Amino acid sequence: MKNTFLGMVTLLFAFQLNAQQVTWQCYNVVVDNPAALTSVWDDFMQTDIGKSMSANAIFQYDFASSEFAATHQVCWFSDNPVELQENFVKFANAKTMNTVGIYETWNEEVEQESAVLGQSLIADPSGFSLNFSVLYYLNVKDPATYAAAFTKMKAAAEDSNDGEGTLELHEILAGGEPGVTHAVIVRAPSMADWLENRNEFFSSKTFQDFVKTVRPVSEVLHVVSGSPIKFYNVD
Repeated sequence: MKNTFLGMVTLLFAFQLNAQQVTWQCYNVVVDNPAALTSVWDDFMQTDIGKSMSANAIFQYDFASSEFAATHQVCWFSDNPVELQENFVKFANAKTMNTVGIYETWNEEVEQESAVLGQSLIADPSGFSLNFSVLYYLNVKDPATYAAAFTKMKAAAEDSNDGEGTLELHEILAGGEPGVTHAVIVRAPSMADWLENRNEFFSSKTFQDFVKTVRPVSEVLHVVSGSPIKFYNVD
């Protein structure tokens, strides 16, 4: 089996609710039949157990290197860590009872590769519904220096794209690939929008100053991209 990059489950659709810090947990999975998983998850989220869970989503990877086996992630997220802990028990009970066939589908169509726990550090809810995301997986040696530079760069980047994209900074707490400590998520309405804004902003003095500041204290290890399929319990 291909070696799976555990850090790539860094919740591409994670977000910040006002000033609250969002914690998230994700399963990185290989899905043989995505339609079957989405269908049974739709049904599962209509049950009492499903409705009682925190916000969650199914996500697909669009671009990744050959070393990454995972095709999708199933993630839960909340500003209340107690809710996330309860999800473990609820999901285990649902599989034991085979609620709406979730046990059969999970075992027949899904191969779990890894599980990762993380939290948002700098994020913005305005980008929650954007359809294309690029993740930069990082090793950060000086988080304070990186965060300060990122905050300045983020403001300039979002001003330059007329509100058509957002940037987020997340920390990997457990389950990440060795060396991966953080992830930067860049969201845009589409891949074309991201490419256009990226090429323009990367040549700017603001971005060059950011690179000069963070290069001594960080390293980009991997870059992947993807898009959300469906969100649940987000109202």
